[in-house]
Amino acid sequence: MLKKLSLLILIILAPFAPLNAQDDMPSNVDEVITWNFSVEYLSPNEALIVMNVTQKNGWHIYAQVQPPDAIPLPTEFNYNVNSNFSLVGGTKEYGAKLYDNDGFPEKSFHGNSAKFEQKIKINSKKDFKLKLEYSYMACKSACLPPEFRDIELAIKGTDNIKVDDSNTGQIEETLIEIIDMAEEAIEEETDHAEETTPLDSNLVNILNTCEGSEYDEAFEPVLVKVFDPLRKDEKNYTLTVEIQIDSIFAMYAFDNPKGYKSVFTLRDNEQISEAKPYRLEIKENVGESPTGYKYLVTLRQDITIKDTAMVPTIMADLDIYLMGCENNFRNTEISELSFDLTTSVDNGERTSKDSLWLIWLIAFLSGFIALLTPCVFPMIPMTVSFFTKQSKTKSEGIRKAIFYAISIILIYVILGVLVTAIAGPTILNDMATNPWVNLVFFIMFVIFAISFLGAFEITLPASWVNKADKQADRGGLIGIFFMAFTLALVSFSCTGPIVGTVLVQSAEGGLSGPIVAILGFSMALALPFGLFAAFPGWLNSLPSSGGWLNTVKVVLGFIELALALKFLSNADLVLQLHMIERELFLGIWIGIFIVLFIYLLGKMQLPHDSPVDKLSVGRGLFATIVIGFIIYLIPGMFGAPLKLISGFPPPLTYSESPYGIQGHAPEIPEGWPASTHAHGHGIYTVRDYYEALEYAKEVDKPLLLDFTGWACVNCRKMEEYVWADPKVAPLMAEDFVVASLYVDERSALPKQYQGELKANGDPMQTVGDKWMKMEIERYGEVTQPLYIILDHKENNISGKANYQTHADADLFKEWLENAKKQFEASKNATIIKPAFVVL
Repeated sequence: MLKKLSLLILIILAPFAPLNAQDDMPSNVDEVITWNFSVEYLSPNEALIVMNVTQKNGWHIYAQVQPPDAIPLPTEFNYNVNSNFSLVGGTKEYGAKLYDNDGFPEKSFHGNSAKFEQKIKINSKKDFKLKLEYSYMACKSACLPPEFRDIELAIKGTDNIKVDDSNTGQIEETLIEIIDMAEEAIEEETDHAEETTPLDSNLVNILNTCEGSEYDEAFEPVLVKVFDPLRKDEKNYTLTVEIQIDSIFAMYAFDNPKGYKSVFTLRDNEQISEAKPYRLEIKENVGESPTGYKYLVTLRQDITIKDTAMVPTIMADLDIYLMGCENNFRNTEISELSFDLTTSVDNGERTSKDSLWLIWLIAFLSGFIALLTPCVFPMIPMTVSFFTKQSKTKSEGIRKAIFYAISIILIYVILGVLVTAIAGPTILNDMATNPWVNLVFFIMFVIFAISFLGAFEITLPASWVNKADKQADRGGLIGIFFMAFTLALVSFSCTGPIVGTVLVQSAEGGLSGPIVAILGFSMALALPFGLFAAFPGWLNSLPSSGGWLNTVKVVLGFIELALALKFLSNADLVLQLHMIERELFLGIWIGIFIVLFIYLLGKMQLPHDSPVDKLSVGRGLFATIVIGFIIYLIPGMFGAPLKLISGFPPPLTYSESPYGIQGHAPEIPEGWPASTHAHGHGIYTVRDYYEALEYAKEVDKPLLLDFTGWACVNCRKMEEYVWADPKVAPLMAEDFVVASLYVDERSALPKQYQGELKANGDPMQTVGDKWMKMEIERYGEVTQPLYIILDHKENNISGKANYQTHADADLFKEWLENAKKQFEASKNATIIKPAFVVL
């Protein structure tokens, strides 16, 4: 509100500015700000929209993103994306810098020009019109009213684009143009030093570098930061180097295909047993190859040492070449980098992908964990009930159980690989979070539950069985295969994200990793389900079993009905309808188990039940367990956490009284971003990545990313078991900024992101699509929850944590503390300022 009021006052008072300012006040904004639009074709299906802005007499416009307290309006673009084209990345801008305008921060273009570029992918074969809407604001000592305009650009269709060599040398020309703009900005800063002061100046002042052709003295346009090594385990370390480059220059790439190359080399060391190729994180490339890098380069080198008893100091050499000011430069001497492994910090990561056996083991254990999820657990009573009718003898039961287990493994492996290979890894997560898929599962399980209670029998169509071979129990095998297929399909709703993650992580290693992982996972599921399938055969082989097996079937029907409610709750959570809130969910469960309790006591009978003359010991004991469970559930109606069933009911925050019957919503502390929510236990979560990152920089804390989901069971378990732990909650609340990014959030995507593509190539439509794309492209994962801790330059300083690796509060606390140490170490890096001379 204050920002809008300040802007309004600034515009209203413009006519009353001092006389010398009024003399300079244009009658029309076009007298001082002019826009020129052009289209360059980069390939047969790609084009670049170039927007050049001419600024006169000290008037200037503003960048697309402004600091939180900035008053002027940013420059904005809307491309009205349609089927004819899609955007490739965001709109790039050149020449904008941060300034302090009498206490108000702003990011603007000072000088005679500004430039914006937007790359598009052309989908239409025929020519079409692109309607571009843009808005901007011009200021000097006063501001003109904001301008809202549009223009139609003629775009050629793919059939009419002819790409020639006219763009030869375009990279060099663009670089020189950027340098010219930077020089003009520098001159403008000097002329108006009393009005605005640059904020970004951690490098030495090189204002006069480009003024002449003589370079008699060495200058320092680069900062090199050497961080403490990151220890993954006793033998494996990551070495990190950060290279900051002044905006006037660009660093030649390490693998520049022609011309000068910068070089990073590890010195020979007998203690290094393996050094993997280094990884680069680049702020902005120059050229497509690329030829060079601008602004910031982060280099990470993974090494393995031989002897843990002799931890060495690793030495490396860095030789940098620069381009800029229409010249090439080289550092006067090669920088010597030193990494002392004795000062390394543990990143707390608990995952590894070095061995197929290890992949199998992790997947196998994850399969057992998946048995407790609400997508898999409801299949247990279905399995027992189905095989009660299938297996008449013990040997027959074992034979059919083995066939059932093998069918599960084959279907799971084939279905998992085919679905993710065709539709991409996100399809499995989409199934888990899609409200309509969850509704279908809810209806299916309710029908099965009613069948178990005796209302009707579910059988395969007679035509299926009649057309099968007349050999022994052929029709029964078809039914068993159908049950296995149902288990695989339904279980994908919860286990799909895990399978998808394995496929993403092993995409560079062929199919061996994914197949081994899915095989291990499905074997873990098949083993207990095979035992459950054999169990009825053993029961049927007992003499005089009577009607008590029908009682088992009815009890499983009540349990199935309770578990089916979870799928309806998932759909409600994803759509945020608040129809099945926590109190109603628990109320329905309490009602179901009260009826089950009455049934166990013999006070009511259902079809196919035998009369209950007296209460058996078994029924009496089970009835006692049920009434105890009901008593346990009742406090949950009033805010008790109910950790035994954590993840099944909606979270505490999704209730009619999220803060207790007499509680009040905690106030969001002053200064937190607009998307902040109170999570509980003193923890506040920000639901927008970019807002959270800026706030983390402001308060000088690391950023904890929480990739989560409304329908994510394991996310709720982590929050209720681990986040709420007294050892963890204060650490998260006081030492981190938490960004909770819901990958199944259905809110519409803001205009500036519309038209961008998801990982599978489809257009992004929701906020959740944006966070899922970030999780896949940056971190190679599709599972939730996923936790990653970043420093202020968006570097991963923690490794990855998830439910499978860090469900223990002590482990998660250790992981947080290690990341905190790494964050502090990143601020105390060794700084090297190499000197440069012209070549």
